[in-house]
Amino acid sequence: MNIKRKTIAAPLWVIAASCALQACTVAAPNYGTIAQYVANLVQNNHYSRTDFEDDVSQELLDHYIDFLDSNRLYFTQTDIDGFQKNYAHSLDDSVFEGSIQPAITIYDIYTQRVTSRVAKIEKMLEKHEFTFDSERTVEKRRKDSAWPADEAAADLLWRNILEGQLLEAELRLIAQRERAKELGKDLSAILGKDGDKSPKDKVLQRYTRFMRSLAENDEEEICNYFLSTLSQVYDPHSEYFSQSELENFRVGMENKLVGIGALLSMEDGAAKIQGLVVGGPAQRGGELQNNDRIVGVAQGKGAEIIDIMYMKLNKVVDLIRGEKGTDVILKVIPADAADDSMTKMIVITRDEVNLKDKLANAELIEINGPDDAKTRIGWINLYAFYADMERGTVSCSSDVRRLLDRLITEGIEGLVIDLRGNGGGSLEEAIKMTGMFIKEGPVVQAKNAKGQITSRRSKNRRAVYDGPLVVLTDRSSASASEIFAAALQDYGRAIIVGDKSTFGKGTVQTVMPVAQFMPMIFPRKTKERAGALKVTIQKFYRIAGGSTQLKGVVPDIILPSYTDEIETGEASLPNALVYDTIRQLDYVESDNSDLSDRLRSASKARIASEKEFEYLLEDNKRIKELTERNTVSLNLAKRLEENHAEKQRRRERNAARTTLFESIEKSEAGRYKVWRLTLDNVDNETLAAIDNFKQDETSSMIRAENKAKELAETVPDYPHFLDPTKREALDISSDLISTTKAPRTASATTGKPASNKPASGS
Repeated sequence: MNIKRKTIAAPLWVIAASCALQACTVAAPNYGTIAQYVANLVQNNHYSRTDFEDDVSQELLDHYIDFLDSNRLYFTQTDIDGFQKNYAHSLDDSVFEGSIQPAITIYDIYTQRVTSRVAKIEKMLEKHEFTFDSERTVEKRRKDSAWPADEAAADLLWRNILEGQLLEAELRLIAQRERAKELGKDLSAILGKDGDKSPKDKVLQRYTRFMRSLAENDEEEICNYFLSTLSQVYDPHSEYFSQSELENFRVGMENKLVGIGALLSMEDGAAKIQGLVVGGPAQRGGELQNNDRIVGVAQGKGAEIIDIMYMKLNKVVDLIRGEKGTDVILKVIPADAADDSMTKMIVITRDEVNLKDKLANAELIEINGPDDAKTRIGWINLYAFYADMERGTVSCSSDVRRLLDRLITEGIEGLVIDLRGNGGGSLEEAIKMTGMFIKEGPVVQAKNAKGQITSRRSKNRRAVYDGPLVVLTDRSSASASEIFAAALQDYGRAIIVGDKSTFGKGTVQTVMPVAQFMPMIFPRKTKERAGALKVTIQKFYRIAGGSTQLKGVVPDIILPSYTDEIETGEASLPNALVYDTIRQLDYVESDNSDLSDRLRSASKARIASEKEFEYLLEDNKRIKELTERNTVSLNLAKRLEENHAEKQRRRERNAARTTLFESIEKSEAGRYKVWRLTLDNVDNETLAAIDNFKQDETSSMIRAENKAKELAETVPDYPHFLDPTKREALDISSDLISTTKAPRTASATTGKPASNKPASGS
């Protein structure tokens, strides 16, 4: 049907009758009614103002099926044809009639297919002998593959999948034997209690666990899956939260979080790293990376490694969290692994993820150049545009102002603002931060669903700092970070340096508790379990008119990055809103195109001669080839040959790195002097200097025992503990300083540490 449904306005007698039939005060929650109100809220409040009609119904069905069976393993094409025939153009009708029965029916069929498949898996593992000597291959990811035509096709597919998983287990066992031999240890010491189970038992345990977890889900969970899928048909940042999710969130906010500081999601049965909390234990250690997949968890050295494949995400999180100071060992498939058999163990010491670890901090970096010419560069690390919305006692702009004033007092000639990993935060703080580096003027525009355009301005009469400025971004820099970087780029005020683009999230969301939109006479149980809808209501635009949505901010100088060949950012998310433009605002722009060209040319020449960037480009080419191939061999001999070649490649590279890094350390002895600034010491009369960029031991993570000496695959520490991206950003800043002689201004001109009190308008 194509009937527009803009509001839900049933006559009072209908509502009253409904309440009477459901026994308002004691009835179980009516999830059909909840779905009805969520659908109404999303279509009436989403930025796109798209009615929930037949087209959306089709998309909802497709996405719900993909949500349940993302790798297309359990449903057959016959199932899909049946779903399309029965529900493709009627899900909207069912929801607005107050029913989620189609979602329940599809879910029930899914659980039946999984149960049936697990029984077949058990039988196949029991009776079939896998020899690993064929020339067959198996797909690594099946999200874009065809559905199995029928049960016979599914059986053949699953034979390959099981053989691939058992082969991975065999390859890991061989690798562990080799590692034990290298370390002079017994294999049992390497395997621990994990070695007691056969590969077939482990594989069957995974799927049995998955089957049981599906059976545990109640109607609220199914409703949650269905409505979350509906909201994300509109865009990836709109989301429905069940009441249970809201309650868990509140508990998490009220208690201290002790763990490793990582954001997880489930993908292909594993826990995938979606993000690392800056300053958290995992991020400080430097071994766990975005897009790595956790497949096992152990509670300390010598403990059993628990296979977490197909385990519920909340249970995985519970295993990883624990008492402060205790170790958790993660069995991880690295994001750049040639195949899923190549795992590594990462030891992380749990700790509180404190807000203090995420506050702005800085470095005063003195570079000793030719003829003992010294250049002082300020480096401000900003991990989020944080603010205390209620009391106003915490403000990243005020914190940055204190750090900046001290850096200016110390005589910096250039400044770098590091926004790598900064996922955004307060718009107000982004505007205040921008105002530190420009005179009064517009910073950002926004457009709502009605097409109304508003703009926000900085009201600072003058810049706090108007000297050479570099802003460093990466693919994780999002939202408020993009507003800040875009404004400074449009004004020609800063040179933006980083990955090919920032994340590309140029949208604004609001949270709407569903119960608030239900009549008071509705059943109490239903309102108590109604949950909340987070919905996109606006888009951001640059002052030059282009949106930050989808495209993000493209740097003036692009550096090679490991994200170049990994699906990440807004463009990789389904149903992302489009990029568009609106009118440009009036503002005074400085044309620095010639300067950018000169800096870009010098950077390009350095990158061409920098070995680490050469390695990075080689790895990206390799990752692209593996991604496009998307298959692995089921032949043990062939896989061993490939894995040994990869192991040898890493060893040779790291041997070359060790020699090169030692040479650089020797030739650059005395090149750097670093003073660390925090909000605790920024006003101290004197600061202690160090000669490299290594973190203090108190903020470093305890690594695995003798990890650096255990295996030649371990990457040696960079010279001065200075990663190639940061080194290049410093070189770009030095070039910028040498080619510009812009005067600098400061609020503190007495040579003393700046006042704690921020200036007006900051």
